[in-house]
Amino acid sequence: MQSSETERQKDTNSGLKPRILSALVMSPIAVAAVWFGTPYFDILLFAFSAGMMWEWVRMCSPKNATAISIVAGVALGVAIMMHLTGQPEFLVMPLAISVVIAAARSGRNWLLAGFGVLYISVAALAALWLRAQEGDGLLIIMWLFFLVWATDTGGYAFGKTIGGPKLAPRFSPKKTWAGLIGGMACAALIGGLVTYFSAGAINWLIVLVSMILAVVAQIGDLGESALKRHFKVKDSSNLIPGHGGLLDRADGMLSVFPVAFVIICFAGLALR
Repeated sequence: MQSSETERQKDTNSGLKPRILSALVMSPIAVAAVWFGTPYFDILLFAFSAGMMWEWVRMCSPKNATAISIVAGVALGVAIMMHLTGQPEFLVMPLAISVVIAAARSGRNWLLAGFGVLYISVAALAALWLRAQEGDGLLIIMWLFFLVWATDTGGYAFGKTIGGPKLAPRFSPKKTWAGLIGGMACAALIGGLVTYFSAGAINWLIVLVSMILAVVAQIGDLGESALKRHFKVKDSSNLIPGHGGLLDRADGMLSVFPVAFVIICFAGLALR
């Protein structure tokens, strides 16, 4: 019994170390780009999004992945430029063209390919809009970044340590309900800390929203796991040596950015 517990603890440590090392390498780059804003954040966002679209399309249509990814990347670049130059009403056009081309060139996986290009593009533009918010743009993006990182790391640690019933064994056999609750707790902590240090008091509405966004991040994670399972691949790519692909690291961000955009844009949520 003790041996089994020891082995499980070793597995937890060996799995957690790569995640921490990955965060230590990537987090400073992401935080610096967010901190300095345009054009650094825009460039990083575009590069990450183009890479993720290539990974997604490569699973759906390996033979046409390069061509589709180039078209989708150019379309996203044009949409970003339209946003930056104050022409957001026209950015639907390049996105629509890229989605149609992705779907048309992906055979029987046309729906997944088209959805992936749209999903990643919308998430990128939502992040761009959030960062551009006067006064609070930096704080909002930092909140979302740390929230998703806390959800991922906390969920993994709680799930491995506590174990228990599986969350969605069909899509991700290692995720547990304990992990989800732990991730939500860590996200709530981030929400409390952000509002305490930015406004001088804990905003319990932000704490609640942080917990909801933790669930959204987990849904994004499970969605990407389901996609990889459908195509029978372990990682979305090997772009990050030893850690898989960009999608594997940013799947939670992809789902959180559009939802945060809707909450902040239409519900008028403010961090301070």
